[in-house]
Amino acid sequence: MNPQLAALLRRDWPVIGALLLFLGFAFTQAFAFLPTANRYDAAVKRSAELGLGLDPSQSQIMLPPRVFALLTDHALSPAEAQEKAGSGALTANLLEDLNQLAGQHGIVVLATEPGPVSQDPQSVHVRAHLRLRGGYAAFVSFLADVARSGSMTALDRFSLQPGEGGSMLIDLAVSRYVLKQGAGNP
Repeated sequence: MNPQLAALLRRDWPVIGALLLFLGFAFTQAFAFLPTANRYDAAVKRSAELGLGLDPSQSQIMLPPRVFALLTDHALSPAEAQEKAGSGALTANLLEDLNQLAGQHGIVVLATEPGPVSQDPQSVHVRAHLRLRGGYAAFVSFLADVARSGSMTALDRFSLQPGEGGSMLIDLAVSRYVLKQGAGNP
């Protein structure tokens, strides 16, 4: 070995060692870690496109399937919701559903009165007022069926007054929500 080269290696071995170590790490980075990191980034991007992002701050809240089905079953396009709300079709559907349920339980519908319809950018809120006559047990089973009906119908308030022959006079205020598709809705 050349004596000058040997002297250079003895004197500058830390610099040469650091340079060789740097080259080793650079090759390892280029041929081992970089392809793995690129595959990981591509997988994260694909999962985010499917709605399965790994970043909790950017992931969307996933609705349970039954809730998603309920929301989509009660959603209309904004134009259709506007038209049906203006024509009274949504109120008529609400009253028809309640009349049918009341009839199934032997409750007599004495009067129905459509209420105000209010709209906001994401939903339509339909209200109605009903006067009914029937037994207490029939009214309780009617309420249970309204709850199980799968519609987004709410009983806002009701009052019971004793009637003739053991029946009750029932004053009932109800409302139903119909969602507009788009603008954050299914």
